[in-house]
Amino acid sequence: MIPFLIQKAVELVGGRYVGSEALLRESFESVSIDTRTMAPGALYVPVRGDVFDGHRFIPQAFEKGAKLSLSEVDVPYPHILVKDCVQAFQVLAHAYRCQFQIPLVGITGSAGKTTTRGMVSAVLSTAYKTHSTTGNLNNQTGVPQVLFGLMPEHECAVVEMGTNHFGEIDALAAMSEPTICLFTNIGEAHIEFFGSREGIFRGKTEMLAHMRPGGRIIANGDDEYLRTIPGAFTYGFSKDCDLRVGDAREDDLFGASFTACWDGGCLPIQLQVPGHHMILNALSAIAVGFALKVPPEKIQAGLSSFAPISGRMAVEKLSRFTLLNDVYNANPTSMEASLQVLSRAPGRKVCILGDMLELGDQGIAFHERIAKEASRLGIDLILGVGPLFEQAVQKASGQGFLTQDALLEALPCLLREGDTILVKGSRGMHLENAVACIHAL
Repeated sequence: MIPFLIQKAVELVGGRYVGSEALLRESFESVSIDTRTMAPGALYVPVRGDVFDGHRFIPQAFEKGAKLSLSEVDVPYPHILVKDCVQAFQVLAHAYRCQFQIPLVGITGSAGKTTTRGMVSAVLSTAYKTHSTTGNLNNQTGVPQVLFGLMPEHECAVVEMGTNHFGEIDALAAMSEPTICLFTNIGEAHIEFFGSREGIFRGKTEMLAHMRPGGRIIANGDDEYLRTIPGAFTYGFSKDCDLRVGDAREDDLFGASFTACWDGGCLPIQLQVPGHHMILNALSAIAVGFALKVPPEKIQAGLSSFAPISGRMAVEKLSRFTLLNDVYNANPTSMEASLQVLSRAPGRKVCILGDMLELGDQGIAFHERIAKEASRLGIDLILGVGPLFEQAVQKASGQGFLTQDALLEALPCLLREGDTILVKGSRGMHLENAVACIHAL
């Protein structure tokens, strides 16, 4: 990051500064919410979580070379006393972002955000020095870290924004000020907190209030909610979309090809990843490429080189099995998309489905819907893990397991040589343990 003057930081957050006058004239050179990875000269931001309170680690931060800390309590170290450290962190991140007059693509939606972010970055990186979200830094403390990663050489940025409550996208977009707002879909993820898909739509589109003047909106035109956004450039399979699929072919589990068409032209695209939903993600990346004037041949090259991120529909050819590793997260929309990919695999098809969290009162119905869909698609062996899927899959002639330990004990006897196995569940189910078990068989 560009060094940030401490005096300016104090003025921006409106807190009470405790430290030497000389320090005010210095700058912090990085930011950190984790003392384990903090570099000397950093601003330390203590975050209060469900398990740990970052204020406990302020002494360790200064042992590691922190120059300054935010704090909600007085401490015997140089600090800025504020009411809310995360809010102050976001204020500073916004000020830092405003030093960069570059295109910034904000991405949100119920499913596909991370893969879309990867495809957009792959396209833009063929023409520009591109800064992008990494890992799961898409929340209230992650996005500020991404923004502080901007450097003078960057020509554009791609920022993923996640939410499970009203007001969160509003805060993330306010500090990011996107010049392009990209919406993937409106599904049922986190419906427990939003109440309905209409609520999810309202929560996601909080981004629009913070789009910079002259910005662009890119939205999935196949989505009944997103296609209603005024002025949006739409993409999808529908013939009414501005950017649409002329033809598509999926090569079993190892790729897909399609033609992207618009009024006045077509562009053939080859992907290394399978699935109807991956074609939609690629279309959105093409739309961003068009908006930022990336040459067509570079768009083709960027998408053809894109490889899935581990845990997000990564196809792994093992000695005994083919594994569809999609354990990073799950909701009804992404579950259905992954099952459709599995259904096209040759040979015996097995799915290991972990409970989908944060679905509220509708959780039982959603799990039963997914189990029935797996049966309808002809999945040969349906395995459910967790209190909800344990019951749901049994109604669809599958086998249920209350705990993952029970599943892992049974797996060696359930799987056969040559099986194609999908493993998918919410992050809190930790199905990476099932993936490790399959690797070891």
